Amino acid sequence: MASKDRMMVTEPQEPRAPGFIWPAAICFGAIFLAGILAGYSKAAAEAGKATLAPWAGPLIAATLGIAGLFFYFRRHADWFRALSRRRRRYWTALGLAAVIGGIVGVWASFDQPANRGAIEMAFTGSLSANFAIGASLFWVIGLLVSMIIYHRSIDDHEERAWLWAGLAGWYAFIFPAPVWWVLHRAGLAPPADAMLLFVLSMVANCVVYLWLKFR
Repeated sequence: MASKDRMMVTEPQEPRAPGFIWPAAICFGAIFLAGILAGYSKAAAEAGKATLAPWAGPLIAATLGIAGLFFYFRRHADWFRALSRRRRRYWTALGLAAVIGGIVGVWASFDQPANRGAIEMAFTGSLSANFAIGASLFWVIGLLVSMIIYHRSIDDHEERAWLWAGLAGWYAFIFPAPVWWVLHRAGLAPPADAMLLFVLSMVANCVVYLWLKFR
């Protein structure tokens, strides 16, 4: 019996999802670079030499980190384009926030004296004017851009989780803040610590958000 050869039909394959090891490495590399540049400026200042501008190191690290992520996802453009526009905005917002937060954190650690611990660094002690100005700009601009992108990307479920989390964070501030203030005025408590109240608010926000999003 004669048989005819059949041509194999190649099924179209979906673009393979890239791993996230390289994006994580790029983010950590940007944070590490920020630390190196901050350490260089600190060593140069101690030696009486010219230092980088306070914003130069974080800006260089952030620029290279964002550029690295851009070229990485450009290499996997087919997969990235296969994502919905909402998902692309979502991951862009989270990645930008992670890079900026990491850079500010590393910069803060290098701005401290050698013997100051992490708790003392977070709640007490002075900060240099250069770090205060640079970190403030990074925080405000980075948070603003990330939140605009984030709110344009989330669906109804995540929006609900985020709104309730924000309300929980607000409650975590308005309940203890006046109590702490009046107790301090009566000499029964130390002065109210704005950063401690901020951390409490963020913890409440995070717990409620994660519970509503992943339950």
